[in-house]
Amino acid sequence: MKRVWVCLLATAILSCGVALAQPPGPGSSSSSSGTLRFEDGAIANGVYSNECLGFSYPIPAGWQVNGAVTGAGKAKRLSYKSLALLFLQPEKGKLPGSRILLTARDAAGEKGTAEDFVTNAVSEQLNSPTEHRELVRDTFAVYYGGKHFFRSDYKGALSDGVPLFFAYVYTEFRGYFIGVTLASGTPEGLDEAADSLHEISFQEDQVNPKCSTGAEGAQEPREVQPTRVRISQGVAAGLIVKKVQPQYPEDAKQAHVQGQVVLRALIDKDGNIEKLDLVSGHPMLAPAALQAVKQWKYKPYLLNGESVRVEADIIVNFTLFGG
Repeated sequence: MKRVWVCLLATAILSCGVALAQPPGPGSSSSSSGTLRFEDGAIANGVYSNECLGFSYPIPAGWQVNGAVTGAGKAKRLSYKSLALLFLQPEKGKLPGSRILLTARDAAGEKGTAEDFVTNAVSEQLNSPTEHRELVRDTFAVYYGGKHFFRSDYKGALSDGVPLFFAYVYTEFRGYFIGVTLASGTPEGLDEAADSLHEISFQEDQVNPKCSTGAEGAQEPREVQPTRVRISQGVAAGLIVKKVQPQYPEDAKQAHVQGQVVLRALIDKDGNIEKLDLVSGHPMLAPAALQAVKQWKYKPYLLNGESVRVEADIIVNFTLFGG
């Protein structure tokens, strides 16, 4: 499963181009009504601070704010629960490909601790049906700013095959998961980016009652949930709980016909075959494959904790032995 906010964070790290930092400006942390907003951090004297989230984070030497994403401390809302607080990239010539994205996600309604949050986030990235990613370091505890954080690393690649290393480093504070999503071309660059958290500092772990996530009386929108998702053949195979083997057609045997039949299945929220189409395969083999696969049963595929319909290709092999 994949959370929408995780996809947005990964997209931001990979797709945001190099841009000069906007000059630090006096961030406004209060509205005319006196209400504080989680979105309204401030950058002053090279330090990002957020009154509602209760922490300060000095911008590390040699790094600059990408104003196209987050400028002057104003956060970018990724969803109604998630905020991109600060997007940093190294100055020219330093740690090429490296990124630091400081984020906060409302922990209300989330299952588990910050450790679970990191583990699940990386697990979702590793289960990508379209890109090969591999775990480098499983979740482990680290200590920054007087708080226990949890970190996990994985390895991916750019479109040209150049390796890229990632890390999630988060803690829980004032009801939010707060931390950084990191990217770098080398494991050493990833560690150097993570070391910037040694300078983070926290206030008291007590929610400020003046803080608001939006306009007073406004209804928080729900995250967009896709009606269906596409999964790989391998992921689909791992969800099978009932598999009916096809009967080899006698006429195909006599004609020494063998090969693959490729089917495209739409699987409903309960794991039943809702629709099944023939993609390719010999006409003498296809009916048997269709008849068998229609009876297959899958475990429900979960996205954001809810089951969704999925689409997947299924390959059925017909092989003659000694024929």
